Amino acid sequence: MRNGCKIYCFLASWERSTGFDDRRVPDWLELGVNWQGYRISTVPWVADVARAIGLLPVEDTLDGWISHLESLGLQEVTPVSCEDFYQDRLYC
Repeated sequence: MRNGCKIYCFLASWERSTGFDDRRVPDWLELGVNWQGYRISTVPWVADVARAIGLLPVEDTLDGWISHLESLGLQEVTPVSCEDFYQDRLYC
C-alpha cells in the first residue's frame, strides 16, 4: 500500500555531518539549520516524480529516508514529529 504524499521530518547533527555538502541538497529535500542542527523534511510531490523516473531509489518509509539521508553524509539522523517541526511556522 502506498503512503502517498507523506512528509517525513528529521533533525541531524551539523557538527558530526562533516561529509555532508549542504549546497548539493536534492530537490526532494527541504533543508534548514538552527541551534538544533540540520532540519530536513521531504518534499513528497518531488520525491514521487524522482522515484518514478528512477532518480530516487529510496523506499518511501521512515527507515528508507533515514538511510538515504545518511548516504548523503548526514549523521545522527533523528525522525521528529512534523507538527513539532513546523510549529514555528504555524503562528507567523
